[in-house]
Amino acid sequence: MSLADAEKLMKEALKFENNKTFMIKASPEWDLAAQSYQKAAQIFRSPPIKAFDRAVDAFCKAANAHVMNKSSYNAGICFENAGNTWRDNGGLDKCGPLYMQASQHFLDSDNVEKAAEACIKSAKASTETNPDGSIKLFLQAIDLYEGADKHIFIADTWRNCLSLMLKNGKTDSGIQLLEKMQRIFTKLEQIEYLRKAQLSVIVLKLSKGDSVAACEARDSYEDSEFTFSKEGDAACALIEAFEEGDIDKVGELIKTQIFTLLENQVGRAAARLPAVCKEVAGDMTGASTAKAKKGGEEDEDEDLC
Repeated sequence: MSLADAEKLMKEALKFENNKTFMIKASPEWDLAAQSYQKAAQIFRSPPIKAFDRAVDAFCKAANAHVMNKSSYNAGICFENAGNTWRDNGGLDKCGPLYMQASQHFLDSDNVEKAAEACIKSAKASTETNPDGSIKLFLQAIDLYEGADKHIFIADTWRNCLSLMLKNGKTDSGIQLLEKMQRIFTKLEQIEYLRKAQLSVIVLKLSKGDSVAACEARDSYEDSEFTFSKEGDAACALIEAFEEGDIDKVGELIKTQIFTLLENQVGRAAARLPAVCKEVAGDMTGASTAKAKKGGEEDEDEDLC
C-alpha cells in the first residue's frame, strides 16, 4: 500500500461523512467513514511511509466518526492507537492527552479495565516531564480498578506510583498509598504483601526521623497480628535501635534480607536510616546539652540572689 492509497482512503472517508440521500438530505455513513480513516491511518504509520502525524490525524478522525456513530469503545480504541503511534515514534510528549481521551471513551462504554489501562499509559508518558500529573493519573487508575472491584489488576500500578512518589520526595504520599494498599491486600488475603507494606510504612516514617510515628504505626497493626510476624520483629528491632541512637545496629538491620527485599525506593530509604539516626541522635544530644547548660545558668542566678 502506498501514500496515494492512504490519501484515497481519506477522501473516501470524507465522502462518507458528507453523504446525502437522493432528496439531498444529509445522511452521513459514520461507520464506513471510520473504517476508511482507520485503514488510511495504518498505511500512514507503516514502515515504508512513516507519516506519523498523518496517521494520528486519521486515527483521531476515525475516533470522532465512531463517536458520531455512538460507538464509544471503538472511539477509545482509535484514540489509543493514535497515542501508541506517537509513543512508539518519538512523540512521548504528545500521546498523554490522546490516552486520556481514550480512557474517557472506554469509561463511557463501561469498560473500566481499558479505561484504567489508558490512564496508566498516559501516566507513564509523563513521569519525567510532569511527575505530579503522572502520580495523579496512577492514583486515578487505582481508583478505577478499586471502584470496579478489580483489585487484582492494581499490582504494577501501585508499584510504579510508589516509586515515582519516593523518587520525587513525596514520602507522606507514599505512606498514604501504602496504607491504602494495606486495605486492598487484606481484602485479597495477600498477607505477605500486607506485611511488607506495613514494614515499609515504618521504614518511611523513620526516614523522616519520626520514631514516635513509627511506633504508632506499629501499634496500629496489632489487630492484623503484625507483631507476631518476622516483619513485626524486624520493625520492633529497628525502632528500638533507632530510638537508642545505635547507628551500628540500625546499619546491621537494614542490610538483612527482610529490608533489602522491600520495594526498591523503600529499600533505598532504609539504606539511609543510619545517617538519619545519626542526625536525630545528634539533635537530641545537642538539645540535652543546651538544656543542661540552661539549667546550670539558672542555678548560678539563684546563687547570686
